[in-house]
Amino acid sequence: MLSRVFPRLLALALAFTLGTVAAPAAASVDSSQHFAAVKTATPPPLDASLPAAAWRKALVATGFFDFTTREPAKYATTAYLLYDDVNLYVGFHCVQTGTPITAAQTVNNAGVGSDDHVAISLDTSGNGSRVYSFKVTPKGIHDEYSSEDSRYAPPWQSVGKIFPNGDYNVMMVIPLADLRAQGSAVAHWRVNFVRSIAATNEEYTWAYDPTMNDVGASQFWPWLDGLQLAAHATQPQPRADVYALASAGSDRRQFQNGIGNFEQTNPRAIGLDATYPFTNTLALVGTLNPDFSNIEQDQTTIAPQEFQRNYQEYRPFFSEGSHFINALPGININGYETLFYTPSIGIFNRGLKLEGTTGNNSIGALNVSGSGFDDTALGYNYTPPNNAFGVSFEDVLANHTGLRDNTEGFALDQRNVHSGELSIVRFEQETGTNVTAPGAAQSLEFGAGLQSARQSAFLVYKDLGPAFAPVDGYTQSNDIAGPQLFWQYNGVGPHRGGVQSYQVFLVGDRYSDRSGAVHQADVDANVDVTLRSLLSFNYGTGTSELRLYGTPYPVYANPQQLTYNQQSLGVGYKDGTPNHVDASYSWGPFGGSYLQQIDASTTRQFGAYGISLEFAGSIEHASAGALPRSNSQWLRSASLSRSFGRDALLAIGIRSINGTGGFAVPATNLAISYHQRLRNQDELYIDYGTPAAYQTLHRLLVKIVFHVGGGTGT
Repeated sequence: MLSRVFPRLLALALAFTLGTVAAPAAASVDSSQHFAAVKTATPPPLDASLPAAAWRKALVATGFFDFTTREPAKYATTAYLLYDDVNLYVGFHCVQTGTPITAAQTVNNAGVGSDDHVAISLDTSGNGSRVYSFKVTPKGIHDEYSSEDSRYAPPWQSVGKIFPNGDYNVMMVIPLADLRAQGSAVAHWRVNFVRSIAATNEEYTWAYDPTMNDVGASQFWPWLDGLQLAAHATQPQPRADVYALASAGSDRRQFQNGIGNFEQTNPRAIGLDATYPFTNTLALVGTLNPDFSNIEQDQTTIAPQEFQRNYQEYRPFFSEGSHFINALPGININGYETLFYTPSIGIFNRGLKLEGTTGNNSIGALNVSGSGFDDTALGYNYTPPNNAFGVSFEDVLANHTGLRDNTEGFALDQRNVHSGELSIVRFEQETGTNVTAPGAAQSLEFGAGLQSARQSAFLVYKDLGPAFAPVDGYTQSNDIAGPQLFWQYNGVGPHRGGVQSYQVFLVGDRYSDRSGAVHQADVDANVDVTLRSLLSFNYGTGTSELRLYGTPYPVYANPQQLTYNQQSLGVGYKDGTPNHVDASYSWGPFGGSYLQQIDASTTRQFGAYGISLEFAGSIEHASAGALPRSNSQWLRSASLSRSFGRDALLAIGIRSINGTGGFAVPATNLAISYHQRLRNQDELYIDYGTPAAYQTLHRLLVKIVFHVGGGTGT
């Protein structure tokens, strides 16, 4: 059936794309515009009142555009920018009379996405390789982002002030030493100002272009010219974090590896992470006896999976600057292979890497070793400031006991920021101990598409050989060759209507294996509608067929055809705010059974207290309507958090999983954690158990991180 549906889906999507290209909308500012940076001899005081005299000569940004509704913003926003030899100074005045302010967050460096907030975003590279964002809520709570480092949390200052009429001001002081920027007598950066209003689920942006599909896409931002900076003003200082860890309890030797499993191992009492920037934009990073206690991240799910689960990396050495190593771009439709999948590397002993940029070149080189392995990975990318094209290379050498595996990859990508057109070609070759047929251990991908604020459309051809399975990589499925299609349309409702926005997307692929049989075929469609009341609805339907063999390539014996046909309904209320409710239900054939899944969750914020609740179920039947059910699994979880000022948080979580089937191990888990960030950037953790385990670990951890030198993550 899918062999007949896919060509019709392709024709329909292409016809609709050609007939619905949106007319260019008036932009506030765009990537062709240049604005002179203003240097001040007298720094403005840290005062959210924004006294006029201090900001009179600042660069002023007005005329924001509503990226959500694709029209000029309803509420006026004015942003101010100054700098001196030490800091950037940013001010915002936000008119919001008539719409309530949402400001529930109370802890810095913990995210502000569910609150009203303003942000300044900077691209100090000009080509997207070094992007920073600094966000502040109306209460002055702040968070930050760096494209180079997921643990970016340097010291900087922010204050906010809410006025009686419902408007608010914000001021930020951002040290230049928190940023990496190429040394130059006169610097040229890209800049944007952004504002988010939670009560209406709207996002304002100073920079806008009809082909812009994300306010964070720096190639669409205007230029900030004439920054006169001292040679080392934006060179971060060397820094080091020494952790000391003590553990007690019957499970004190249980620690997690990269892919969610807990192993019996000796606790590490002390370890070191260090960074030495030897230029403004290049740094050496090292770790010795790295911490693997994972007292922060929970990735538990009971949902059955069609393919191998893809875990998110949480360990600092791998997560920081990972895009310098994983340099190959790809058009991610139904997932694409990763040559260096670090969660597969378990507990390791030491690591050393070089990462950063020089000119328009991004560079990454890494070596990591542990019991039975010594692995190396390299990444390189060249992208000019106009983002017209990119050249990328990646090489991963896995050197394990009795095994060597080498995978090299190369990619070329081209894009036109004005028309939204882009194309890519990517090739990888694996060699080594496990590869007996080199011609079957290759991967090829090429594709083209159009991308804009309204819609995206991509057509990709992918060919992964049956022997392509890098030891240090993640390959969702190999022995596949065929086309992929992706089309998405982002619409907005009438100006005074009840619908705020809607989204429609279609995905399809049809892959054959080397025997000529259809190995995998998928067709998925999804519709999301959000009302101005912030009530949202979702419907999705997917048809997937997967062919497996008892003996695969080159024999292809004992084939088995599995079907994964799922439909889903979802409803949400006030998503994107601190107090939201979501529920979903899905059903349909799944592999060799008939699967029903339900999920309901909510979060509530009460001043310094936060509550999160979730209930989920997975019910498997031998066939549709069959009774009794063959397997069922249920998850119940609740968490309570309490902040103490801007830098300390206590969290208590309990989760219970019972029943058979599903994805998780039945058990109950209680976890308690306290985290405090001190003024000198030292950190204190006190934890009982861990939220990442299926069952309670009777393990008390006390960890102190002693910080020396430059800002965390710089």
